[in-house]
Amino acid sequence: PPPPPPPPPVWQDMVSPTPQTNLLNPDEPGVLQPTGSGRLQSARFGSTRTVKRGNRYVASFHEGVDIAPTARDRRGAATDPVVAVAAGHVAFLNNSGGGSSYGKYVVVEHPDPSLGTIPRRDGGADPAVVYTLYAHLADIRFGIRPGQSVEPGDVLGTMGATSNTRPPIPLSRSHLHWEIGLMLHGRFDARAREQKASNPFGNHNGGNLYGLDPLDFYAAHTRDPGLTMATYLASVPPAFEIAVRGRTPDFFRRYPALWKGLPHDGGPIHLAVSESGVPLSGRNASPDEIQQLGNRRQAVLRVDSDVLGRNGRALIFRSGSRWDFTSRGRQWADVLLY
Repeated sequence: PPPPPPPPPVWQDMVSPTPQTNLLNPDEPGVLQPTGSGRLQSARFGSTRTVKRGNRYVASFHEGVDIAPTARDRRGAATDPVVAVAAGHVAFLNNSGGGSSYGKYVVVEHPDPSLGTIPRRDGGADPAVVYTLYAHLADIRFGIRPGQSVEPGDVLGTMGATSNTRPPIPLSRSHLHWEIGLMLHGRFDARAREQKASNPFGNHNGGNLYGLDPLDFYAAHTRDPGLTMATYLASVPPAFEIAVRGRTPDFFRRYPALWKGLPHDGGPIHLAVSESGVPLSGRNASPDEIQQLGNRRQAVLRVDSDVLGRNGRALIFRSGSRWDFTSRGRQWADVLLY
């Protein structure tokens, strides 16, 4: 008999995470919720915010997009239901509003075999997964639990303003913080335990989840409902390229389609990295790149300043004519290469 047809792409039936129907026109009034600055750009993904550190004002990175409510109650609190954007399963939920800068949040994982499959011990294989995250919820729907399957449009909770930030988010700025992206390491929690670091969020700690532009992905999906994450990632320009020493990163075990060329030969690795810190591809470093790396554990090879922009993620910094890793960038590399 002929082989069964492949399953439809998980994103084929993608929906908006809230009743907001105008996400393709984010600059229209009432679509996005800016910060207290009132700047609409502050609601968008990327180096869109400015914070004061010491005596300086510096760019700050916003991992997702903040969607404004379409309905409020008498107190001014948002009443919009928040829904899963695509089929998948609930991977994690945090029901403590004051326990995280995300407040109450839910993480859903979506299978996307375009990023590869991961062998199981029983001889089978599981598809790679993409995460979506829904934060600042007023409440999480009763009965939702990790492992539970969800379909596009299934309610996860209600839009809100929960967070542990000070000052708190006022009800007037209730919103959904929505992310889509990839997990840096499958043993992030084990690393935290080794370091005796408090980590109540397991692998779904925000420090292990690296986002892509949700509105850009949503728009790309609208143009092409058959879009896969692998196709989308191929369109994301690298902000910088690096060479690193270490074993094959767990990241490429879980996203094997992003490794290009021959299997890792044990030598230095070349990585192309997005503005937000997502490894877009990996391969064995070329002889020239190995020479540039020298005796160092990691080195910045090339930077596209136009893509890097205001550099709010601050994984690398410029010192004279050279680029190097910041302390945050070294921590990112330590997690990646753990």
